[in-house]
Amino acid sequence: MTENEEELLSYIKILADRSKYKIILHLMKGQECVCVLAEKLNLEQTLVSHHLRKLRKAGLIHDRKIGTWVYCSLNKKAFKKMKDLFRRVLNFNSITSSPGSRNRVCRRLQGGKL
Repeated sequence: MTENEEELLSYIKILADRSKYKIILHLMKGQECVCVLAEKLNLEQTLVSHHLRKLRKAGLIHDRKIGTWVYCSLNKKAFKKMKDLFRRVLNFNSITSSPGSRNRVCRRLQGGKL
């Protein structure tokens, strides 16, 4: 597996978690305080903080502390990088309506060679 494929897979694994995905959806609307995210998601603040820590470690969010409050926002550069990785790794431009092309893409997604 190439370095790009490994990196893309790590993003996919993070986004596959329902809570992390919901956090990202909320942050797409703009910066949010951790306590507000916890309330909106109906989760304990400690659990939200745990998910945010994972998202921060992956480089997908930024946070800043103001007094006792922590505000989070998306790292737009990371999401652009993720989009570019999807294009490069999966090569969507080569997908056509022919069954053979779809089969090649399915094999690539399953880790096979094209």
